[in-house]
Amino acid sequence: MEHQTLYRKWRPKTFDDVVGQEHVTQTIKNEIKNNVCGHAFLFCGTRGTGKTSTARILSKAVNCENPIDGNPCNKCATCQGIENGSIMDIIEIDAASNSGVDNIRSLREEAAYTAAVTKYKIYIIDEVHALSRDAFNALLKLLEEPPAHVKFVLATTEANKVLGTISSRCQCFDFKRITPEDIYGRLEYICNAEGIMAEEKALRMIAQHADGSLRDALSALEPCIAAGREIDTEFVAEFLGRAENHSVIELCDCIGRNDAAGVISCIDEVCSRGKNLSPFIETLIRAMRDMLIISVSGQCKSDFDEAEYTQISESAKNYSTEKLLFAIKSLSEAVSTARFMTNPRVVFEAALIKLCTKNNDGSYDALLSRIAELEKKIESGNITVSQPVSKAVPVKKEQEEPKPVPKKPDLPPSEFLNKIKGAWPEVMNDLASSILLFTALENVELREENGKLALTFPDEGGRAMQDMVSEGIDQIDAAIKAHTGLDANTVTRLESDFSSFTVKKVGHDPMEDIMNLPITNID
Repeated sequence: MEHQTLYRKWRPKTFDDVVGQEHVTQTIKNEIKNNVCGHAFLFCGTRGTGKTSTARILSKAVNCENPIDGNPCNKCATCQGIENGSIMDIIEIDAASNSGVDNIRSLREEAAYTAAVTKYKIYIIDEVHALSRDAFNALLKLLEEPPAHVKFVLATTEANKVLGTISSRCQCFDFKRITPEDIYGRLEYICNAEGIMAEEKALRMIAQHADGSLRDALSALEPCIAAGREIDTEFVAEFLGRAENHSVIELCDCIGRNDAAGVISCIDEVCSRGKNLSPFIETLIRAMRDMLIISVSGQCKSDFDEAEYTQISESAKNYSTEKLLFAIKSLSEAVSTARFMTNPRVVFEAALIKLCTKNNDGSYDALLSRIAELEKKIESGNITVSQPVSKAVPVKKEQEEPKPVPKKPDLPPSEFLNKIKGAWPEVMNDLASSILLFTALENVELREENGKLALTFPDEGGRAMQDMVSEGIDQIDAAIKAHTGLDANTVTRLESDFSSFTVKKVGHDPMEDIMNLPITNID
């Protein structure tokens, strides 16, 4: 007997066998029972969700000699003839390879002839979106007013490419992605029927890997069965090229603790087992997504089991919402970039290390993440200034008269800058209450520019911090004056701006001599 693959052997025979599409099958069953079945249907949905199978069941149901509650009996000569392909009144057309207008014109000519054996002649056009515009136009009139003995079932994975004039002449049904729970139930049923020993967790892993396609799940299950051994979690993870979930959870913990060394150790372990890093990182993104939902709503419908979900919930406590958003964005970009790299491991390791050392990243998202973590530390009282503070600054009372500000002494430029640098820890301590300003000043460099204090930022990523500091110049000048008695007249500069300023002052521009010449009137 010829061997059949699982997805062909276990293809649904009735509407009740179709998994996860009850909103479609129940409607069609009612139409058939009440004898009000339409003449044209458009089935839309992703691969492996049952579009073609439903179309074949419909072709049997409308022609069945003894229908049962809208389902075909699968016992009469008509049902069996359609099933084994001996009845030629059911025509399946692949639009991808028959997309021309001449193919549709031939179909129109054939449709005029009545069915040879069955009551209705059924045309099933798969991937109908592949038809050319002329072919669609040729099909229009036939769909609008077909012969009484003809019905059409159009199937597509890209409904947006089907002309509106075509879809408006059809009953449109959207086939949903099948849930992992429904796929698992079908896999368990098939394993029991085939006498296959399989762990529940292994089947759930296959169901998750299928991404809503039952056909993909059966295609993945078949080689696991062919291995001739019990289907367990370790074997399925190895076959699918996916690391086990505990490695993902361990990596989440390392990122939450900013443990870059632990991150590299996790990646080494995954690679040493011969796993593919791309699906592993995608699983990590899914775990990050679950933690994000948990952090904002307290709970999440997750694909991880109960024990793993508990571990993920604990890991979520080490993350701020901003850090999770930043992590998901960075890892998603890494997955896209790695597709074009000969060594994707480098891309993934760089992205993961960046998540543990965000201080080196000047991007807007990374800055928001750092600010959120700083706010969290301030709220908990767990914060220290990066430089030691020599003395505490007394809080001024509202009724206390302001002390007279000492007159600005005449100091050489170097002494001016040195005095500000010596008081800078106290200045930073005064500014700690302004989180944005304090964060932006952490990596600033103090310089002197024509008797003024110049706060210099690096060119890369420094523009955002420069803007924040520019809005708080008055606070900075007041703090400096309180501790040094100096009028700093602070300005902000990027590194490149300061360099160009220095070069301009040191060099001599001969054009200045020309511009300073007196202008005489010439009569």
